[in-house]
Amino acid sequence: MIKMLTASTFELDDTDAAVREIQEQLRGQGGLLKNTVGLLFCYLDFITSGAVEAVCEALPFDVLGSTSMGAAAPGTMGDIILTLTVLTSDDVEFRMGLSDSLTEGEEERVVGVYRELSASAQSSPKLILIILPSLYNLAGDMVTGVFDRESGGVPVFGMGALDADTKIRTPKTIFRGTAYSDRMVVLLFLGNLEPRFFIDSVWGHNIYTQKALVTAAEKNRMISVNNLPAAEYMRTIGCITENTQDMLFLSPLAIDSGYNGLPTLFIIYTINDDGSLTCSVNTPEGSTIHIGFPGSGEVISSAKIITGAVKSAGGEAALILSCFSRSVILTNPLDEMEAVQEDLKDSALPYMLGYAGGEICPVYDGKGRAVNQYHNYSIIACVFGVPPVSNSGRQEDCS
Repeated sequence: MIKMLTASTFELDDTDAAVREIQEQLRGQGGLLKNTVGLLFCYLDFITSGAVEAVCEALPFDVLGSTSMGAAAPGTMGDIILTLTVLTSDDVEFRMGLSDSLTEGEEERVVGVYRELSASAQSSPKLILIILPSLYNLAGDMVTGVFDRESGGVPVFGMGALDADTKIRTPKTIFRGTAYSDRMVVLLFLGNLEPRFFIDSVWGHNIYTQKALVTAAEKNRMISVNNLPAAEYMRTIGCITENTQDMLFLSPLAIDSGYNGLPTLFIIYTINDDGSLTCSVNTPEGSTIHIGFPGSGEVISSAKIITGAVKSAGGEAALILSCFSRSVILTNPLDEMEAVQEDLKDSALPYMLGYAGGEICPVYDGKGRAVNQYHNYSIIACVFGVPPVSNSGRQEDCS
């Protein structure tokens, strides 16, 4: 069993008041169990003001997390907000770790942090939660693949750290009160835990009519598409314009993953001087990509699909993460959070919704096995304490 407590503060400058608010809210929700960990998400300025460090120092348990651009929990919601989600359990153990810098040798260092963290464990983890730094050299699918290989297929759930604006320049991961721009935080769940996963995305919602062939690529650098420099091709179809050059993530792309019909959605990070594009995932030469332009209706409808699935699951608590790109295309950036709160307001289920710069969530294959996958433009959920799935059924992706 996992018990979830949530607390939040809008006190950006008064660190003492921020600590008091968090402590008072937690006290009002009952005591902690044997093992406890905290997940903290906040607007960037809560780090520079010292509020994050003060909150973490005041708590009797370890905390990890990241910057975000909005969060919601029962009774609270906002963009410039600090939220704390506390997971506490008598029969689930939490182990957290911090990678070395991932600015170089990234694959070896991802391997290293997992091996170090799991080496002394008495059993295999039941869940791995990771938060990635936002680095142009760090392909999300590579990281997910490493954890999948090293753990033997243990479910991986998590996100990329998110900046305080749309340019992805200063996102931070958080580990025991200290912020990092180049390190990944990892949390292992060991013991009595059977998580259930849900995902929906803008895929299939009347987009992706344009297809193209990747004719040259190197890891997550897309060099040419249809034998044109990648940036030039994207300009010819209107994916890159003068108005969108600083917001390349507005047009999601996809590569067929082969898993249950759900493609790998990804975004463009930056345009390089040679006309190539650095992307959030590896773009293998010879792969077919799909390009589309989603609307706000798809974002809200997919959020409602997730809240419906979370409520129906009958679990004890839920972690929900949504791609920040989804909120940017809304008329009001808070609309998705409001939709989630409205749908869950009559539920006793504790939950946390945070915004991510890339989402990591398993999808279920045709045999009901969880297959780890990296996503963009998606909303994902991990539900704890779900009743077992019967032999005659399996948990479907929501898309």
